[in-house]
Parts: sequence; C-alpha cells; structure tokens
Amino acid sequence: MTVKKYPIFLNLEGRNILIVGGGNACLEKLMGLEHTAANLHLISITYSDEVKAFLEKYPQIKVETRAVTEEDLNHRDIIFLATSDPNTNKEFRALAKAKRIWVNSVDDPKNCDFYSSSTVTVGPIQFAISTDGMFAGVSATLRKLFEEVLPEEDHELLETLFMMRRNLKERLPNQEERRKVLKAIIQKLNSEYFHKP
Repeated sequence: MTVKKYPIFLNLEGRNILIVGGGNACLEKLMGLEHTAANLHLISITYSDEVKAFLEKYPQIKVETRAVTEEDLNHRDIIFLATSDPNTNKEFRALAKAKRIWVNSVDDPKNCDFYSSSTVTVGPIQFAISTDGMFAGVSATLRKLFEEVLPEEDHELLETLFMMRRNLKERLPNQEERRKVLKAIIQKLNSEYFHKP
C-alpha cells in the first residue's frame, strides 16, 4: 500500500523558520514564505544576486553570511535545507530530526519531513499542488493551468462572492434557509448562462 501525504495549510505567523543556503532554492522558499508573517533567518556562505535583491525589500529578515552550525537549529519550528551540498543537507537533517524539528531538504525527498507545494492564489482561494517532491515540472504546469482558469483579475469577484456568503450567514442564521437561497442563486445562474437549449 502506498503511503499518502496529508495536505495542510500552516499558520506560520510568528514561527521561527531557518533557511540554510542562498541560491535559487533559497529564493523559491523566500517567495513562498513572503506573506506568512513568519520570523525568517537565513544562513549561507554566499547569496545570489536574486536573493540579495529580494532581501532588500525585507530588512526584518535576519541574514548571516557564514557556515551553518548545529546550534543554529535550536528553537526552530521549521528548517529548509536549501544548500547545493547533499551531504550538508543530509547531516543537518539528521541533527534536526534528533531535535524533533521538521525539515524540508530541497530536491531531496528522502530527507524531507514534508514537501513544499506549488500554489495558486486568487483572492481568497488558494490551491496547493504537490508531486511528493518527485516532479516539480508537473506541479508548475498544473499551477499555470489553474492560473488560466482563475486569472488574477477575477480575485475581486471571488472576494465579493465570499463577502455575500458571509452577509447571508448573518441575515439567515438558519443553515437550511441559507442553503435554499444559495441553491436558488446557483440554479438561476445555471439556467440563464450555462443551460444548453
């Protein structure tokens, strides 16, 4: 039997996140963590120009230019090992595991406690796509498909729909009455715009 992963959306606000490495993989993690309000700490011997440019926008991110040590793993909620050295990733994943800290070793599924997903965000809707860390290209292709189906310019419409539903919950606290109204709205839309003669 194949063991499946359990998909979740983590609230990382105020959490202590360590990223080790300063190249493309680091940039990818930074972009994914950009609006999570997590406390980010980067440690790397070198940083790419792209990472430096990203960091200029966020002076609150703690950055150190040096080799990582075992002590750096202490008091972390999550660690991303994004170095180009698989031996370093493997060594520090083992150290983190001993400290019971969750680790993602970029491009090394065997040394991951979790996989990052490719995400699509349109207003209040967020999709997460994962291939268990085995085929990032498929995730990227599916992400582009979702972005075409739900383009960014539709986010205001989606937010309006969510707001209408919230208001409806206040006006009609009875769930059954609310369901009838929502069903009637959907049927009207379907009959007027999607029904084939």
